[in-house]
Parts: sequence; C-alpha cells; structure tokens
Amino acid sequence: MQKQINTGVYSMKKFAVLLLIGSVLSSCMTGKDQFKITGSVTGVDTGMVFLQKEESGKWVILDSNKLEKGEFSFKGKVNTPELWNIAVKGSPVLLPVFVENSTISVQIFPDSLDKSVIKGSATQDVYQQYIAENDAINVKMEVVYQEWKKAKEANDTLGIVRNDSISTALELEMKKQLRDFAKTNCKTVVSPYIVMKNSWQFELPELESIVNVMDTSLNSSQYLQVLKKRVDILKRVAVGQIAPDFEMNDSTGKAVKLSSFKGKIVLVDFWASWCSPCRAENPNVLKAFQAFNKKGFDILGVSFDSKREKWLTAVKDDNLPWTHVSDLKGWANEAGKLYGVNSIPANVLLDKDQKIIARNLRGEDLINKLVEVLGPVAAEKKPIRRK
Repeated sequence: MQKQINTGVYSMKKFAVLLLIGSVLSSCMTGKDQFKITGSVTGVDTGMVFLQKEESGKWVILDSNKLEKGEFSFKGKVNTPELWNIAVKGSPVLLPVFVENSTISVQIFPDSLDKSVIKGSATQDVYQQYIAENDAINVKMEVVYQEWKKAKEANDTLGIVRNDSISTALELEMKKQLRDFAKTNCKTVVSPYIVMKNSWQFELPELESIVNVMDTSLNSSQYLQVLKKRVDILKRVAVGQIAPDFEMNDSTGKAVKLSSFKGKIVLVDFWASWCSPCRAENPNVLKAFQAFNKKGFDILGVSFDSKREKWLTAVKDDNLPWTHVSDLKGWANEAGKLYGVNSIPANVLLDKDQKIIARNLRGEDLINKLVEVLGPVAAEKKPIRRK
C-alpha cells in the first residue's frame, strides 16, 4: 500500500512538473511565435476596436474586439513585422502600430493620439525613432510654410522666392535623412516601409542603391517586395529603354496607341485636373508645344482624373491643344502603373524610335532638351515697316 501511495505521489509530482514546463514553453511560444496586444482607451469604456491593415489602398479589418471597461486585446501571428492600425468605432482614433510576435501593450489617448504609449515592439521603437527625427524637420517646414503664406498674402515676391528656396532645402534634408536612416537601419522592416511610402521621391539609381543594402533577412517582407517590384518597373522605363506601348481612349472615346506617335519626338505627360502643380506646369508645357510642334514635337497627355467632365474642363481652360487620353481610374491609371508613376506631374520624353531619352522635365529644362534634340527655334521675323 505504501508503495502504491508513493507511486501516486510521484506521478502527481511528475504531472505537476510537466504542467509547469508546458506553461513555460507556452509562455515562450507566445513571445516568439505569436503576438498578443493588450490595450486601453482612455475615456472610452465600451464600443468596438478593430485591428486593420492597408491593402491596395483600402483598409482591411483583420480582427475586432469589444471594449470592456476601456480595455481590449488581440492575439495572432505575423511572419514578419507589419504596420497595422488600431481603430475605435465612432472615434477618430487610428493608431499605427508595428505588430511583431511579442507581447505588446498599448495605451490610447483619443484626444491626444500623439501621446499614446506603445511598448513591447522593438520594431515600433525603431519607427518612433524615425518619426522623432522626421518631426524635427517638419516643425521647420511648418514655420517656413506660414512665412510663405504671409508673403503670398502681401504679394511679397522676394519673400515667396526666399521661402520657396528654404522649403526646397528642407525637402532635400528630409530626403537625405530618410535615405541615411534606411541604410543605417537596414535590418529592420521599418526601413523598406518608410522608403516604400516615400518612393516617389527617388529615381531609379538612388532607389536601387537603398534596396541593395537591405539585409537578406527582410526578403520576405511585403514592403521590400514592393520596393523591388518598383525597381523592376523603373528599369523598364529608364532612359535608354524603348517605351512600353499602351492604348487608351481619348476625349471622344477613340482608342489611341502610344506607338501611333512613332516618328515624332513625343512627351508622355501624366497629370490631372485636381493636381495644382500640374496645372501650374501646364503653361510651360504649352510653351514647349507651341515652339516645337512644327519641328516634329508632339504631346500625349495622360490624365489621372476619375471624372470625365472635370478632366475635359481642365483641358479647355488650360488651352491644351494636343491629344489627351484617360481611363478615368484616378491613381489606378493603367499607363501610370506601367510607367511606375506615383506622383504627378510626371513625364517621359521619347525620340522618333520611341526610346526614352529623358524623364520628368520641368519648365526650361524641357525647352532646353528640345533645343538639344530638335535644334533652336527660329526667331520670328518682324515685318518690315515701309516709311
């Protein structure tokens, strides 16, 4: 009997030890193989909280949870850290959080979202470091913008030019800061994420140099995959490449092919009626058209509009006499995607064989390039007045 009792006690102890080991292992698994987000929303006791991510420009809800006395929690797993948002129904709360497989705590202040506290995500810590550095420049940008507004209201031309110059310098500083941060922190997904969000600032050589230093551990990150895809697109439309052909309807519904312009020097001009910088650039493009059209220069305008009436009204108002096409898909414009256009105005200049010879020419740069390709425009002969 004694032997049986001892055996039972031993078995119970062994079982307890196994439970303890299992508990410890489970705890370790939670930290390494899945995430757990626990959070609170100050001043909001009930309602719904959503965990969501952006896919193809739309918000997709991944999970939802009811607030219980202002608290919520989520559990799950990610293959690589990703930036998701925590949203509260009926509230302007949209808090970005880099989710990784760890225990993450979030304290949300709806009235002062920037004071919200996120702990437990090492990736989030790196992201916050970048945001802090970026904010320092943004503060300077805001001061310059306010000075520019004052100069604009006072018709102070010198003030406008001065603040435009300072703004341009700050933009270059911000771009350098982004590039340096990405290269220095090349082992975290934060780097491809912030570069992806700002990829419109980089032409092919600079973008490729950033992508090439990213650590191989990031190869499975969706952000790095997007950047690599963009590099491939930009390589296909780089200077020296034959322009990819496309077909799109003009203002009358007639299909127009880019290849139908072969034999001319043609500017493919990406723009939209709602784009203020595009509308400001249109007089320069018109000037180039009027000066060089008789020498074999033409333009194909590709609009990122989604509303036909606004598109055609802008064409008329800006007096743009060349061929215009659009699929009225806005930013999803098929030609835009083919050419990797994610900011406008943008353009590519093609030679007579439809080889790309220049990109994103503005103002006098367009005129100068056309002089190089087609020769100077003959000066108008003034009529001789007889005395």
